Amino acid sequence: MKRPISFLLAVLTAAAFFAAAAVPALAENAPFVDVAKDRWSRGAIEYVFSRGIMRGVGGGRFDPVGTTTRAMVVTVLWRAEGEPEPAAPSGFSDVPANAWFADAVAWAKSKGVVNGVSETAFDPNGNITREQLAAILFRFCDAKNLFVDEPGDLSGFADRGKISSYAQEAVGWAVGAGLIGGVAKDRLEPRGFATREQVATVLMRFDTTEFTPLADFYRPYVDRIADYSEEMLRGETARLGADPTSTLADLHVWGNGLILMGLAELGRYEAVEEYADTCLDHHDRNGAVSADAGLAGFAMLEMYERTGEEKYLTLAREALAGILERPTDAYGEIKYDRNDNTDVYVDGTGMVTPLLARWGAEFGDADVRDTAVLQVSNFLKMGVNPKYRYAYHGYNRGGVFQGEMGWGRGTGYLMLAIGSVMRYCGDEEINAKCEEFVEYTFRRLKPDNKFGWTLSDPDADSDTSATGKIMWGVMMAKQAGLCSCVSDRTVKAIAKAGLTDVYDGMVKGSSGGSGGFGSYSDLHDENTSYGQGAMLCFYALFLRYLENG
Repeated sequence: MKRPISFLLAVLTAAAFFAAAAVPALAENAPFVDVAKDRWSRGAIEYVFSRGIMRGVGGGRFDPVGTTTRAMVVTVLWRAEGEPEPAAPSGFSDVPANAWFADAVAWAKSKGVVNGVSETAFDPNGNITREQLAAILFRFCDAKNLFVDEPGDLSGFADRGKISSYAQEAVGWAVGAGLIGGVAKDRLEPRGFATREQVATVLMRFDTTEFTPLADFYRPYVDRIADYSEEMLRGETARLGADPTSTLADLHVWGNGLILMGLAELGRYEAVEEYADTCLDHHDRNGAVSADAGLAGFAMLEMYERTGEEKYLTLAREALAGILERPTDAYGEIKYDRNDNTDVYVDGTGMVTPLLARWGAEFGDADVRDTAVLQVSNFLKMGVNPKYRYAYHGYNRGGVFQGEMGWGRGTGYLMLAIGSVMRYCGDEEINAKCEEFVEYTFRRLKPDNKFGWTLSDPDADSDTSATGKIMWGVMMAKQAGLCSCVSDRTVKAIAKAGLTDVYDGMVKGSSGGSGGFGSYSDLHDENTSYGQGAMLCFYALFLRYLENG
């Protein structure tokens, strides 16, 4: 028995996809002389006709065994979306600008609903095949951020091997969702032309099936990650708050900072407020002088904007002041430690830049904004190998590389900086350089849709700390309409893959301790704040992306 997609979680009724037309719904008002009352498809034909989804071919005929063109199916979906104006032409040479289907095809291409039969041709008048129909509906649901990851069982179909590679996932989904069945007990005929009555039947099923919003699928997982993160943060807050020797620098350790950022983004205010109150109690135990304070400051700024409470702005301002008072190198790069040497760590760049970029943009402080841009510009020039585009753990003396090349978590640090600068600073020149770095980084996305603990080694184990921070940067940039080199499908694939490292809210699979500058041991069975906070931050922005676009 085929299960509807809605069996997982709360549902969105797909009937909203097709607006009801002003056509009587009674069967007798569908006077098709070629559709017998006992024809298997009559109910579906009456349904699509009564709702204006499909009409007859003229002369009182529906032509149930006739074919349907690719342009017709795309136009049905375009009309269901309210006939949106496309941002640009489709670019297909066989889709004239004045064609009745031109806007529909352009819209469908822009949303990833259709691909051409080649790079330049769409074949609008070509008869649609059964697998093409499945693929278009699959991509349509995916573009609307609906859950499409429940495959059906194709083992009973003897011709399943004939499904084209591009349509494998879509056909499995369509069968699992009950949209498409076999033309016979053991035959799908995936490449056969879909007849008009078959199309009518699929569209009726599609219109009456309940689909799960992707945000509803992920919400329980993210909530549990947040629950466990709150436990971790509260434990650290209580431990450090009760220690008379602890300082604000101890509280602002960067693992706490990422957890704070994720919880604030998700609206988990209580644990963050306890942390903030503890920080205020520590004012007489040294100021926020560590670079790590930048991440906590970013979270405090998020909290201030959400609640309007001045205490969060106070802490954000203190974090900013502490960062701006830190030593810099000769190029203006804020240093991670206070040692009198020339080393610059990517850690510090990633920790201080998000707060600098956001503060500069939201308070109109051009000097602070420019300082944020400078951090990224410096590291891209002096901390990234110009040949391989890998970031090092750091550099010194104006461009001598230091530490691990392509360290995954280090790349993640840089992506914290890159994403925030792209989101808040609006510098076209640096944005272009950042896009190049992001595009190269994603060439190292592993087959399991995760990033390794060192990107320069294709066989390195996957790492949640690297993956989460890299993806937070991507999601930040996407909020500004940038990072087009990372597709929405890729983002969703990485989010799905990340769940394999989540155990009842506990995020594992992150690298752990350090043996020195750039030397990180490869620990992948532990839960640490590195992976927990990084993935929490990514999923917090991912949910916003799903819910708000």
